[in-house]
Amino acid sequence: MKKKKKRSIKSKARIGKKRPMRLSLCMIVKDESANIEACIRSITPILDEVIVVDTGSTDNTREIAKMLGAKVFDFPWCDDFSAARNESIRYATGDYIIWLDADDRIDPPEVNKIKLLKAMLPKEKNKAFYFMVNSQCPINGETLYLQLRIFPNIQGAAFKGRVHEQVYNNLQKMGVELVQTDIVIRHTGYHDSGAILEKSVRNLRIILDELKREPDNLLLQFNAARTLAGIGRGKEAVAYMKKIMEQPSVKEKHPHFFLETGMLMGKYYLEMGQPAEAALVLRELSQEFPEEGLVYFYLAESLLKKGEYREAIDEMHKALRFPVEVGVSPVRPDAIHFQQYYFLGLAYQQNGEIEHAKEMFLKSLGLHPDHYKSLHKLGVLSLQQYNYKEAAEHFERAIHEGGASDTTYSTLGLAYHKMGEIQKSQEAFLKALDVNPDHIETLTNLGHLYLEIKDYDKAFHCFTKAKRLVPKLTDVRLALSIIYFHFREIELMVEECDALLQALGLPREFTVNSFEVLALLYEEVGDKLTEEGRLQLALMAYSISLRLFPLPEVLKKMVTLTSRLGDIEKFTQDIREILATHSDHGAVMETIVKVLETAQNNYC
Repeated sequence: MKKKKKRSIKSKARIGKKRPMRLSLCMIVKDESANIEACIRSITPILDEVIVVDTGSTDNTREIAKMLGAKVFDFPWCDDFSAARNESIRYATGDYIIWLDADDRIDPPEVNKIKLLKAMLPKEKNKAFYFMVNSQCPINGETLYLQLRIFPNIQGAAFKGRVHEQVYNNLQKMGVELVQTDIVIRHTGYHDSGAILEKSVRNLRIILDELKREPDNLLLQFNAARTLAGIGRGKEAVAYMKKIMEQPSVKEKHPHFFLETGMLMGKYYLEMGQPAEAALVLRELSQEFPEEGLVYFYLAESLLKKGEYREAIDEMHKALRFPVEVGVSPVRPDAIHFQQYYFLGLAYQQNGEIEHAKEMFLKSLGLHPDHYKSLHKLGVLSLQQYNYKEAAEHFERAIHEGGASDTTYSTLGLAYHKMGEIQKSQEAFLKALDVNPDHIETLTNLGHLYLEIKDYDKAFHCFTKAKRLVPKLTDVRLALSIIYFHFREIELMVEECDALLQALGLPREFTVNSFEVLALLYEEVGDKLTEEGRLQLALMAYSISLRLFPLPEVLKKMVTLTSRLGDIEKFTQDIREILATHSDHGAVMETIVKVLETAQNNYC
């Protein structure tokens, strides 16, 4: 007898299969014809319906939404974002709701993550999900923050707050678990500084109006502070943050909120240039929350700005022990990671620990586009250590990677000048002046370069402009003195000498009636500059004195300074050129030549 085949159980399995959760997209829009299609199309494949509530568009936003299959409803704008969002979720029939703004973008890899998440949404509707919002703002740069974007469509789920509306408070009260994901939404709306300011002023007006009705609402105070800080009213922002932190129950009942408030208050103090006040808040916060890396980071920054470099180093090393975590307040993790090493480099540099400084600047490279700042610092350190080729390489790389500033071009020019690359040096200085025609360091450095190659007309142009911008620069007046000597403008030399004497607090008690007297005055200037430790400038003053009249004592002083500064060979060459103009001072010249020869022999 033939055996009966066993009945397949596949049909039973299908009957018991879990029904997939339906997902509704809810949006509120106004005049978003340029954005809405790209937003909806990016996520359409995983949606079961699209709800669009229009708050008064005058363009064809509604028509585009309908063409994309959305259900479109009108809702008159009433200065209340929560009211509009709650209107949108009122029409939703899905099990879960995802909300987006028209200027949000979800890239394909993130859509795939949402698709996977949708397949795992619990039928009990007891979980809601945070996404990471990547916002690129011209004021704050690129930041990340958490925002609850998917939540169950259950009775009682509603947004609160006329601006900075949130749904998580009601969900928490109903026992819904809030889950953090790594799904990223790009928010593209913050591209115009003027529009951002306009929105912030509008938001502040609404928040302050709400605070009149609910003066003790901590979340409103927090949002008021953030909005005020964003429009440059830091003092008022700090006042609200203080008010929150002074509430005795906040730290106990809402520790994370207390932490966020304290960190932002410290940050606002730093932005206002009050590092001492920031350090007080942040040091206390670090004791309350010993495992919060961001607290140590902001504390270290405040100590660095206070000039307490050793303490800043210690606190920043503590910050490096902990990851930078994204929370509800915008942060820039990659920027902060870069700044941890960059600030450490600055602190070590100021503390005189140059090798440690270089190590930290090198570690910061590649962590953030701002690392050109570290390249510039590495170049400066190389300059100070007389590694001119290495310095030039750092400056060139800094320029190539986004740091094409007047300062970087100027320091590059200085490095090339030190290497004897006159043409490259001149090109770098001229590029610096293209960026900023009034960059004083470039004007003086380029002027000295022209002076060295004896292009006195161009040198004169640089130094006169520099003097107009900053009249009291000693090296500019000394350089102009040399130029006036070559132009035979002795009266102008006397004017420059008088200005130098006055700036140095030196009296002129006699009339200048000869080159020798003027030479003695420039010698006095050199003596005073030597006393003050400004040896290069003293050497310039003595060289002017020697140009005017060949005094052996002046040359001896120059030899002493040159032995301390180095490069006796170039010095003797320059001096011989100066002395060639004094062939008529026979006896004096013999003495001077002996001094010079002795100096050169001793050096060798």
